[in-house]
Amino acid sequence: MRPLAYAALAVLLASSLSCRKKQASETGGVSDTTRAASVVTPEVRDTTPAVPAFGFDQRKEFAQSIRQQLTGVDQQIKQLASQAKSRGGAVSDHALATIRAERRALDRNLKRVDAATAASWEQVKNGVNQSLEKLTDSIEGAQPK
Repeated sequence: MRPLAYAALAVLLASSLSCRKKQASETGGVSDTTRAASVVTPEVRDTTPAVPAFGFDQRKEFAQSIRQQLTGVDQQIKQLASQAKSRGGAVSDHALATIRAERRALDRNLKRVDAATAASWEQVKNGVNQSLEKLTDSIEGAQPK
């Protein structure tokens, strides 16, 4: 619906400008102010959603925050690895392999942060957050009870 409204507004403005040029040429360059005063221009509102400011600092801060969280997550993974069933512990080897695969996936998603554009930022950020949440859920689920 918006593109149609913009197109209609553009046609209206173009026809208004061409009419004014025609009137000016017919009156020798003097414009008729009585007709111009009666023309009502519609109020144009910017209905496009506001795009938040996006920059290098925002990406850097986000990546730094995630990396800080990962230091604790990596410690938990080391603790789980020491409790693996293959070593006589209570943590499943399969669960540990899944956790390590999810950690690698999170690293891949985190690398995408540096290449994110303003258009793709929200998608990249959500992908990293979802990967981190999935990883932490897997770690919690693998904890011995």
